[in-house]
Order: sequence, then structure tokens, then C-alpha cells
Amino acid sequence: MNIILGLIVYFFPKEGIYVNDDLTLNFASVDELLDQKEKVEVDLKMVLEGVETIQDDSTIQTITAIDTLNKAKEQKKPSPKRFSKWLSLPTDKPDIIVNLLRKIKAESNKKVVRILHYGDSQLEGDRITNYLRNRFQKKFGGYGPGILLPLEPTASSRGNFRVDQSDDFIKHSIYSKSALKNTFGLGGASFTINTPTQIIAPLDSLGDSSSTIALIESKNLFDKSFLSVSKMYMGYSRSRKYSKAKLLFSNDTSFQVKIIDNDSSYMHTILKSPLFGVKEWSVGGGKNLQFSFAPKNSPTIYGLALDGETGVAVDNFPMRGSSGLGFTKMGRNRYSAQLSMMNVVAVILQFGVNIIPDVRDNYDYYEKWFSRQLQRIQQAGPEIAIIVVGPSDMGKNKEGDIVSYENIPLIRDAMKNAALKNGCCFWDLYEAMGGENSMSAWVSDDLAQKDYTHFTYKGARFVGEMLYNSIMDYE
Repeated sequence: MNIILGLIVYFFPKEGIYVNDDLTLNFASVDELLDQKEKVEVDLKMVLEGVETIQDDSTIQTITAIDTLNKAKEQKKPSPKRFSKWLSLPTDKPDIIVNLLRKIKAESNKKVVRILHYGDSQLEGDRITNYLRNRFQKKFGGYGPGILLPLEPTASSRGNFRVDQSDDFIKHSIYSKSALKNTFGLGGASFTINTPTQIIAPLDSLGDSSSTIALIESKNLFDKSFLSVSKMYMGYSRSRKYSKAKLLFSNDTSFQVKIIDNDSSYMHTILKSPLFGVKEWSVGGGKNLQFSFAPKNSPTIYGLALDGETGVAVDNFPMRGSSGLGFTKMGRNRYSAQLSMMNVVAVILQFGVNIIPDVRDNYDYYEKWFSRQLQRIQQAGPEIAIIVVGPSDMGKNKEGDIVSYENIPLIRDAMKNAALKNGCCFWDLYEAMGGENSMSAWVSDDLAQKDYTHFTYKGARFVGEMLYNSIMDYE
């Protein structure tokens, strides 16, 4: 039988045998048969052995008043498995994670220290970040969701807070074309308010419109332009509690803002801060908080931070469609001022997925470009620890089977080389989740979406737990 099949394969024409206009017979070629390899299957149970995630505690933990004096009880590590084997350290900075943890432990007792989590659409809806935030806040203390940005594409998907804004907000970002140059916030974006230059009002009985204009301006002064947050009832309870609200901005002149904290409202005139300014208020941590801006001299807004008094804040900055190549657009002086004033101790960069569909044999260009991004962050914050998270697995359909893109290890290596050569850490998510064809297994267990690219919220918790354990292994 094998001899007969072999003869058929050998003599069967490559172009097939024409039967009629609707049917052509085809058979596998010799080259195709010889090139076939057995599909790699991933045992997800073995990959995730010992990894126990903390579930959403919104329904099992009562919200209590914030205690700024006592730290949260230390959680026992849920996993005996050491995931630090996927975390590579630069040879010139072997103690980078040890020093980071020491710094967090020492400084989080006195103030809020920040970890910025940048990434592509894998982070949308606060995925992965919300889990990391909860783990760090339970370990070192801290409350709140961190810095919130308007005009996020999945703002309604966050479990802790919903962000809304008036229609006159305009977004500028480092990962899209923008008229602004070097004027971006920590989240890689800035927001301006498109206010009208003239109010058209009817004439009064004497043919004078000035009194009418004054009345309209007084009545509608703070009605049009606003940024608001509403507390939701999902997610981790610590991220839904806060006692400090900080408006991040820059402006060449003073401006007015009206704050509505639940049922209370008060007005403030904020002095100019051309490079970067932070205006902080003690707030009640209620369900609703709104900032309304006067149309005259409205500021450039970089976000709204909701934090506790001390502890750790972990900020979620998803950049849809980005490959992490926009940081060179960040003005060095403004970026440096923000990193310093907001007490940033670490930056996590999680990109690579958007490069995968561009299949090539070599990614030296990406290594070079990504290196420049790391260098810009280091120029602005030389003391900040940087952890680069490599691309996750990504599946494609190949003759009816879902298999990994063959170029993922090449992209992973390019990012790893860029990280280690520039004194940064590298965490290999591709290998941590099981390597080749692992995404298919994650989808089968409802840990990833059926686009074979993005994690589900359940899967994101596992990714967050593995990354957290990799870092805390150095404690």
C-alpha cells in the first residue's frame, strides 16, 4: 500500500487533474510530505502547575475605610513554582530587581510609588495590570486604580472605574499622528479641550449683546467641558478605594476648575505650570467625581490619578496598535519631570504582538528601534527599573490547524537583546505560557479569546500571577 501511495505522489501532476470547471483533483507533493512535522501540543495543566490566582474579591470583601497607618497583611505566595527562570537580568545590573524591591519596601511606607505598565491592546480594560496592581498593593500597601485617561477605547470594560468626558476633548498620543510635539503625559497621551472662541448671543432691547453674553458665560461656564469618573462594582476592592485625587496638567496661564465630589462642589483657580503640574485634593472616595473646566485658558490634561496616601500605584496604559516605538516622541524634560514628581520606580513594557503579522526572517531593525525607546526612558529616568515583557504566543490557521506564527521567537529575541544590551530586564511570556502552539491551549481552556491573540480576563490573571512571582522571587 505504501509503495502504491508513493507512486501516486511521485507521478501525480503538481497542477492537479482537471475533471470539469467545478472540479480539479489535487494530491500532496513529495516536498509537502517530506516537509511535514508533527504538531507540537502543549499540556497547559503542566505549564500552569502550582499557579494559583487570586479571584475578584468584589463580592467577598467588605469595603472599609482606608487605614493609612497599617499595611495590608502579607499574602502567602500561592505558587511554589519559580517563574524567575523566564526573567533575564542584564549582566551589568544583576541586582536590578533586588534593588527595586528594596526601594519599594522603603519608600512605600512614606508616599505613593508608581509602576507604569505600558503595552498594546493586551492591556485594554485594565487586563493583566489590575492583577499586578492588586498583588503589589496587598504586599506593600496602597489603594486606587492609579492614573486614569479619558478617551480610552475600552473605558467601559474596566471593572473598577468608568471614565467619561465631554465631546470637546481631543486626544493626542505618541502612537498616532499628532499636531502636538513633545507634549505628552506619562500615559503617552495628552488631551486638549476644543473650546469655542466666540459666544453668539442675541441683542437685548437696546441693541446690546454684552449683558446677554455675560449671563450665558456665567451660567454655562462649567457646564460644557468635563472629565468624570464613576466607581464600578467589579474588580479588586483595593483599586476601588482612594483618598487622593491628582489632576496632571500643563498650562502657560492659570485656569479654573470646578470639582464635584458626590454632592459637594467647590471651585479652584490653579496656577500656571508650563512644564508639568500636579494639583492634589483630599477627597471622600465616593461613587462619582467630576472635574469641569472653564472655557478660558483650559489646560493640557495628562490624566487623573486616584491613589491612597501611601503604598504602590500601578498604572494601566494600553496603546492599541502600537509596537512600543513612540517613546522617542516624549519630550525628555517634560517626561523626566513627570517621572520624578509622580515617584515612578519601575516601568513595564509589554509589546510585540502587533509586529507578529509582519513575517520576516530578520528583526534587527526592530531591535534597533526598540532600543531607542528604552534609551529615551532611561534618559528621562536613569534610576528607574525597566522590565520588558516579550510577545505572547499568537495563533494562525494553517490548513485547518491553529499553529503559532513561526517568527515569534525571532521577535522575542530582538526584544530580549534590546533589553539586556540597555541594562533592562526581560521576561519571556512566550515560554512562560508554554511556547509553540500554547495559545491554542489557552483558548481551549477559556484563558484566551478566539482571535488566538488576546487573553481573557481569567487568562490575564494567570499572566499577572506568573510575572508577579518572577519579580518576587528576588525578594
